[in-house]
Amino acid sequence: MPSPKYKLVYFNAQGRAETSRLLFAAAGVDFEDVRFSQDEWAKFKPNTPLGQAPVLEVDGKQLCQSLAINRYLANIFGLAGKSDWEKANGDAGYEVISDVYKEIYEMLFGKDDATKAQLKKKLVEDTCPKLLGFLEKNAGSQWYIGNSMTVVDLSISGLMSNLIKMKILSTVDNYPKLKAIQSRVEADPKISKYLTKRPDTKM
Repeated sequence: MPSPKYKLVYFNAQGRAETSRLLFAAAGVDFEDVRFSQDEWAKFKPNTPLGQAPVLEVDGKQLCQSLAINRYLANIFGLAGKSDWEKANGDAGYEVISDVYKEIYEMLFGKDDATKAQLKKKLVEDTCPKLLGFLEKNAGSQWYIGNSMTVVDLSISGLMSNLIKMKILSTVDNYPKLKAIQSRVEADPKISKYLTKRPDTKM
């Protein structure tokens, strides 16, 4: 039986599609990485189920919503956790990461500089200490769950990188477990190869 043909459609940015890209890289599975600019979005939008991106196509069938896409890929690639309990705890961690990103997007698309500054202050002083603190407390000694890399580790790595790259945080030293997870993910040979070729985008 031939392998499925995968196509991932999203903006030329990390954003809501990057964990999916990392899942493909970690699994060593080929996919078509379709990226478009903001100006090109109007051409792609009518062909999406909800007028939103990302969209994953599997042999022509479309799946929308980034969390659903990532859970699907993690499960078929064996990167969701080894037991139902591990998967549930991984999902909880992944939902927390999603909550952080929601506030990052609110900040990025704030109506003016004053609003953006206020939202960034909330991120730095409230959201990050609370939610990153939860992740730090619940992370295992090597990986977030279990004894091998999973989707939540990939998402943690991307989040920690973006918090520094976007200058939301100046350091992640307050979260040593999460910082160590990021280092382990980036040291994975397949992930490292992907990162060296990844387009340099704002986020």
